[in-house]
Amino acid sequence: MKKIMMIGAAALAMAAIEVRAMSLAEASGQIASAVADENVMADIVGQLSHADQVAFLSRVNAAIDSKPGSPAEKAADYLKANKAAVKAAKGNRTALLAETFATVPPEALTLINERFAAELFSRNANPEAPIDDDRMTNIAVSVFEKVQARTAAADNSDVRNTFAILMLVRASEGSPADLADTLVSQMDDPAAREQAKTEWLPAALGQGQPKSYEPLLGASDAGDQPDFLAVAHIAKPETPVALLADLDGAPGDIATVKATLGPGFASLPDSIGDGAGLTRVPKSVDPSDKWFGGLRRGEAPSEPHGYSGQRIYE
Repeated sequence: MKKIMMIGAAALAMAAIEVRAMSLAEASGQIASAVADENVMADIVGQLSHADQVAFLSRVNAAIDSKPGSPAEKAADYLKANKAAVKAAKGNRTALLAETFATVPPEALTLINERFAAELFSRNANPEAPIDDDRMTNIAVSVFEKVQARTAAADNSDVRNTFAILMLVRASEGSPADLADTLVSQMDDPAAREQAKTEWLPAALGQGQPKSYEPLLGASDAGDQPDFLAVAHIAKPETPVALLADLDGAPGDIATVKATLGPGFASLPDSIGDGAGLTRVPKSVDPSDKWFGGLRRGEAPSEPHGYSGQRIYE
């Protein structure tokens, strides 16, 4: 019975990750508030299903695009809203990140790629959990694959993908040295690969020349690049948080369950059914069932009691 209860508790915990209290329609009625206050944005995203989180972020970015305001004001709005969404989307951060690069205008991605790299995804944000070069490469390749798949239907997809590469390269803090080449090689369009390698990335990274986003923005007919100092007065730089490792984690794993439910659930075994004294072999209390394993713990209920065919797991 104890084992059955443990499995039931684990199943409920897994289900709790996807339990949300708000519909997309309800959230959409609060878009103006979410744009005005990143705390509201985070709260709403935390109450949406994974699919609705993506759809809501897309609607928020469209609302910011239609707002009046200077390039710096709008860039600050994009930064605050998208950053809050990514931070709040536990187990779904890569999808939200892909949506950011697909729906934020290129001129604002000049800011977002730098601030996201420094404040959300720096590999050294958590010195107690270092990320080695192999894992950094694996995370970057996986994230870029998802970004590229999402931007395929967006305008200026190659420029958007290059901004994603810039964010990942900046987050890597220079190691491995060939990370940019590895990611550029994954770009679908051969012409874009060459342009990114020889023009867009060297200029944006200031390699052998003054740093400039003009080649990227010129290729996308983008609006004016925001003044980063002006944005910093509106959306001040923040202490980095360590989210890079989350981008290669599987949603719904035991670590996520524990993080979601808090310390009170710390007694959940690290592996359900793998070395925790549990097994996935089904059992039945119905003698006619092929899973019947004999009578245990007293008298087995008969069919009139409604247990025929019921399976239990030990």
